[in-house]
Amino acid sequence: MTVSPNDDNASPEHRIQELTKELAEAREQQAATAEILRVISSSPMDLRRVFAEMVTSAARLCDAFDTTIRQVDGNVLRIVGHDGPNPLVDTMVLTRGVVNGRAVLDRRTIHIADWQAETEEYPEGSERARRLGYRTNLAVPLIRAGKAIGVIGMRRTEARPFSDRQVQLLEIFANQTVIAIENARLFGAEQPARANCKNCWNTRPPPPRS
Repeated sequence: MTVSPNDDNASPEHRIQELTKELAEAREQQAATAEILRVISSSPMDLRRVFAEMVTSAARLCDAFDTTIRQVDGNVLRIVGHDGPNPLVDTMVLTRGVVNGRAVLDRRTIHIADWQAETEEYPEGSERARRLGYRTNLAVPLIRAGKAIGVIGMRRTEARPFSDRQVQLLEIFANQTVIAIENARLFGAEQPARANCKNCWNTRPPPPRS
């Protein structure tokens, strides 16, 4: 049985070890989120790079088998970022029968301890989990202006739920993903305006000489 560092029965040595481990994990998570913000700032239009950094960091820090980012595209979820050993289909139908789809439609975080056992609640996803060998699943929607525009999800091949800290971290990554998408949209919209302003300036007559 794992002993919490706050447990009165834990030895001082064990408490120190656990607290040291938690501090190291917190620092690593802060460094990862800071690096993602740096990438967003330095490459606002390079979403592929941002998504790659996002899924790689999430999979590593949360000890996930794979991590995926999908964006809503009509009635499907289209993959835009993935870290993991197995290739994935480019699109999946946006439906409540799978965890990613329900997270988007309900606009809330969904955490499934054993996806294979959810035959009634998630019939489509449960069948796919048994076929592909997945168990624990965590999905966080990407929310912009109250609307779900995508989802970031993680899976494990064993039935081992993610910790509260890992759930919170994925929610942070989801917020950063939305920031990256919005920055790219705004930056792209500014470019034609800047070009037009520059062209307008070039066509103005020179100021009169005094």
